[in-house]
Amino acid sequence: MKPATIEGLGWARDWKHRFILRKGMWSDDTEHTIMLTQALLVSAGDVSKFSNKFAWELRWWLFGFPSGVGMATARAVIKLCLGFSAEKSGVFSAGNGACMRTAILAAYFLDEPEKRRQFTIAQTRITHIDPKASVASVAITELAALFLHSSTPPSHTAVLEILKSSDRGQSCSDWSSICSAIEEGLANPLSLSEFLPTIGIDIKKGISGYAYHTAPAVIYSGCLHQWDFESVVTEIITAGGDTDSTAAIAGALCGSLHGAKNIPHSWVSGILEWPTGVNELKVLARAVNDKTPLRVRPDWSPLLLLRNILFFIIVLRHGFTRLLPDCVRRKFS
Repeated sequence: MKPATIEGLGWARDWKHRFILRKGMWSDDTEHTIMLTQALLVSAGDVSKFSNKFAWELRWWLFGFPSGVGMATARAVIKLCLGFSAEKSGVFSAGNGACMRTAILAAYFLDEPEKRRQFTIAQTRITHIDPKASVASVAITELAALFLHSSTPPSHTAVLEILKSSDRGQSCSDWSSICSAIEEGLANPLSLSEFLPTIGIDIKKGISGYAYHTAPAVIYSGCLHQWDFESVVTEIITAGGDTDSTAAIAGALCGSLHGAKNIPHSWVSGILEWPTGVNELKVLARAVNDKTPLRVRPDWSPLLLLRNILFFIIVLRHGFTRLLPDCVRRKFS
């Protein structure tokens, strides 16, 4: 939604689950993180095995008819289904699809920076081969690693050092100017709405799915709010646009620093998911810590298909509701 629509509904000051029966479900961002994690756990540090396994996870995922798939990701996974290998399936796009799922690599390779970078670029290029996508993904992974090593919010200088080194080895432009814009904005400091236009974001439309919009916007908001989960996620969603992915990235980074205790209880207890739910996510998290191969989500099952059909119907209902005047829509929220 556009920020003005969110404001008109009154949601900006009252964030809670509104997807179905005052409960929430997760989008493809969470599903991708689960699938990437499962591929990571069975790869045992072998990047080729990881890429191949994650590619198969994506193939089966598409056969479940997921909703809200990004265009670049959809094209890449279709190529996988047509027989392309993980090394040749990516499309030239700088979308944020790889950024939304990458942070978990920091937890697995916490003390192995070269492995982190290698796996981050590998998972990115399965779907997105524009170097900008890799730079943004590396920035998110490396920030998550920095936060996992930290007990308090790192200084803006430490964050900027990570950002400025993220384009190492990539033939990519514009990243240094983005880093400068973040640095200058924090020095002033600017609010998020004041900062976004400095990196080319139209604040009337919201934060786009372009990786060079998504990642800097999340990082800037995080620095402003000391990476507090509720503050950052609330601000980043209120800004509108590609909110499921911006919030997924924001949540991953805030969680890396402050842990699950920083997440509002109602946001977790209000999740209504199956056949893979919150409890299975906790089990998967422990497996990452122990580096134990584990599956909590099947490749494909009738339950997954049923879940996705229900999800799609609910999304359609919300889509039709958006056509109504704000005063009427409030009754449905």
